[in-house]
Amino acid sequence: MNSNRNYQELQLASYNANRKKLVFNQVNNFLKAKGDFLALREEAIRKLQNCYTSKERNTIRITRDMVSVEDKISKINVVNRHTKEFQNILIKYNNGLIQLNKKYYSLKNIVQENKDLKISPMIKNILKLDSFSLDRHNIFRFATNSQEGARTQLNSSMMAEDINSLRKNLNELKSELKQEKKELNNLTTD
Repeated sequence: MNSNRNYQELQLASYNANRKKLVFNQVNNFLKAKGDFLALREEAIRKLQNCYTSKERNTIRITRDMVSVEDKISKINVVNRHTKEFQNILIKYNNGLIQLNKKYYSLKNIVQENKDLKISPMIKNILKLDSFSLDRHNIFRFATNSQEGARTQLNSSMMAEDINSLRKNLNELKSELKQEKKELNNLTTD
């Protein structure tokens, strides 16, 4: 009778160890997606800054080098191209949110399915799974309407504000990810 009980306990322990491993695999997938998202955000900021700088240079040339109406129109078209490029960069790199969202829901579901494990509520708390919001990551103020097809002519201050809000958000998210990894590492060593 005692050996049967030990066998069942071993089976349960093995089953729970596999579930715990499954949860941590999803945690790692989510953290990787978050890291990838941050890398894409950094790349987007660099490209947006280059686009903004080019637009500014061309704007300065327009006001400085006014020779003819045709020349002015040509230079204005270049500035408009930079605005469209800026909006296209925002849209392209904003798609990283889709992957992050998928990994979040996979993680949230697996944690919910295994809520009876000791680690599940801790993971839920560390990663703030109940308060995760994609809106926090989708922080563009002026250029987001370009997704609906109604492109707004962005001026330099609008572009600069989007870049600055991206930088601020990126720094916050990097700090958050670092803290999450630290806390999760402590959890796995316990």
